[in-house]
Amino acid sequence: MTLEQIEVILAIVDSGSFRAAAEKLNRSQPALSAAVKNLEEEFDLQIFDRSEYRPKLTEAGQAFSSVARSLMSASRYTMRVARELGTQKAETRLRVSTDPLVSAEVLEVLAHECSRPTYPVTLIIEKSILDSSVEKLVGGSIDLAIAPHVKEDDRIETISLETVSLVGAISRKLLQEKRKATKEFLNSTAQIFAYDMNQNEDESHLPGASQGSTHQRIFVPDHATKLKLIQNGLGWGRISKKELKESEDLVLIESTVLSHLSLNICLMRPRYRPLGPLARSIWSVFEKRQAKKS
Repeated sequence: MTLEQIEVILAIVDSGSFRAAAEKLNRSQPALSAAVKNLEEEFDLQIFDRSEYRPKLTEAGQAFSSVARSLMSASRYTMRVARELGTQKAETRLRVSTDPLVSAEVLEVLAHECSRPTYPVTLIIEKSILDSSVEKLVGGSIDLAIAPHVKEDDRIETISLETVSLVGAISRKLLQEKRKATKEFLNSTAQIFAYDMNQNEDESHLPGASQGSTHQRIFVPDHATKLKLIQNGLGWGRISKKELKESEDLVLIESTVLSHLSLNICLMRPRYRPLGPLARSIWSVFEKRQAKKS
């Protein structure tokens, strides 16, 4: 049994057919069939039921593929560690995706670490919204991401950095003579969201967004635009407590009317893709900070 055979089996399971798996692995379909057949004969084990149009895992195959997936995950992780330990070439630039809610203190650590090497590293900070950084991390277009950890994804590793509280905010201009916002007033007024349209995700999955909502919703491309629209009285929305305190034109929407939310800001890295020495050093710095907190 080889890791190559295991990779073939998992590709067939995930793709749904030998043909799709062959395209995914850039190999011929007969080669994949031979790899599966050799493994099945080696252990006298039938992994796939081929009596139907699409290959289906047998009961034994299901048990085998579950263990095989864990083994493949461990193998990829081991290869990543080996590549990192064997690569001493320093980065000339570091790309980090950050959410607008990330504190200045966290960004200061990034800037400080990038200025430490003999030849200062160019730090490129890209903006992100919620979990839009995950695919960039996995794909390799960025090295690290600092953003709210919205959903579990076994392709990334995370370190918890800080918690940001989001509260409802509305401008005095929009409230006019009203002393405070009510649920009825909010339902008759637009709610503003920052949303990355390039992610092609259901916008109802945004924190605070609910399906079947009857009030108007406005989606903007970044958090700065969202804050500006709220301040100018074009709608209401959730912002950080710090942003609310810094703006004299905004009024808090009471939690009895609009629930407050907490976002866990995390440092994220790809689980199976190696990092350069500087990125690993930054990861280590935040790892030690987390250990001190706990």
